[in-house]
Amino acid sequence: MAESEFQANAVSSRITSTKNPLLQSVRKLLKRRYRDELGLVRIEGTREIDRALEAGIQFEYAIYCESLSRFERARKTVERLRSAGLQTLYSTTTEVFLKFSQWQNPDGLLVVGRQPSTKLHDIQSTVGDIYLVVDGVEKPGNLGSMLRTADATGCAAVIVTDPALDLFNPNVIRASLGTVFSKTCVVVSANDAAEWLRSSGCRIVATSPSASVSYLDTNLAGDCAMVIGSEKDGLTEFWLAASDELVKLPNLGAADSLNAAMSATALLFESYRQRQSPLTAS
Repeated sequence: MAESEFQANAVSSRITSTKNPLLQSVRKLLKRRYRDELGLVRIEGTREIDRALEAGIQFEYAIYCESLSRFERARKTVERLRSAGLQTLYSTTTEVFLKFSQWQNPDGLLVVGRQPSTKLHDIQSTVGDIYLVVDGVEKPGNLGSMLRTADATGCAAVIVTDPALDLFNPNVIRASLGTVFSKTCVVVSANDAAEWLRSSGCRIVATSPSASVSYLDTNLAGDCAMVIGSEKDGLTEFWLAASDELVKLPNLGAADSLNAAMSATALLFESYRQRQSPLTAS
């Protein structure tokens, strides 16, 4: 499709100034307070937007730049947005797009949509489900990595308790490759999460360096929630007390703990392995 034809079919307006009020709003969406006030989420990148589309996120508008070299990978996504009913699309110049893009080498496509809001009672728990509980994690990259691993290993849902950051931080979205939209995610208090897990018949398993049992010798095959604490402080006293079992991960080095995302990866993939060849429950 020629550029002029594409624009005629897809564009409601063109933005040529970095001082455009809409772009000022897009920049503000990098701040949590502004996102939460408006209930909006800023999503950049083809893979991330595709997953938001598949999850049924309600979009407000899209901004794209055809003159960027990587836009070809985004062109089909723009058409998908239009097919999904999005009418408000803005084209812009390379200079303008690079000014508000968060990426160093962007795809040339950004959308703004409504934040999804999933509650604990929305989760349809079934026998054999596993859950990842993420408590107080502060680094977007770690939370994003955990979401990707939860998605890859068939985790039923990710439950974020007492968060130091929000699910819709643009860095979380990018680090998760958009799985923050495709994976069921809820944000609740630690107390509410623990009560819901117990009522769902889930064992709560937490990691602790002082535990005597290896995670490799623990039944993680189903009806189980694995709790990961913050990078700085680890698990809170609440989760240590609320857990049905404490397990340890091997550590032969000088560091006293593993990266939070790596710990989650070890537990989730061991759970996946056990679901293929279950351990005998003790």
